[in-house]
Amino acid sequence: MTDLKGLETLRKKLNKLASLGNNTTPLMHTVGNILSNSIEDSFENETSPEGKKWKALKPSTIKYKAKHKKSNKILRRDGNLSDNWVVKAGNNSVKVSNNTKFKGFAYGLSHQYGTKNIPARPFLPITKNNQLVKKQEDLVEKAMMDFIKNTIN
Repeated sequence: MTDLKGLETLRKKLNKLASLGNNTTPLMHTVGNILSNSIEDSFENETSPEGKKWKALKPSTIKYKAKHKKSNKILRRDGNLSDNWVVKAGNNSVKVSNNTKFKGFAYGLSHQYGTKNIPARPFLPITKNNQLVKKQEDLVEKAMMDFIKNTIN
């Protein structure tokens, strides 16, 4: 039988990794910021997280916005939907949310998916099947790997 030497460093790293337990709040906060930044980029660039341009405003909407001195940007009336995102990180989860309402109606998902009268202008980094968009998935995976590396080193 051969007794392997030099595994103490590996054992220490594995023990550090195992000791994380529920102490992943910093990672969850990073993940939340990745998602929040993606949302912010969508509003800034007027594109979906996948890079597709949003449908232009109707001429009547442009006229209304000019008359009422509102932003001429798409999905920006008062800035509530674009600017009020909150990241709440816990040990095992993260929540990125916005509770903006208009006349009592939480309208964010109407713009994300569209309705009969509202074109879809996706800003959440999720697909139609509620999967994370590939770009953000890659960023989250990198953040996880960096977190693990920083933890064990």
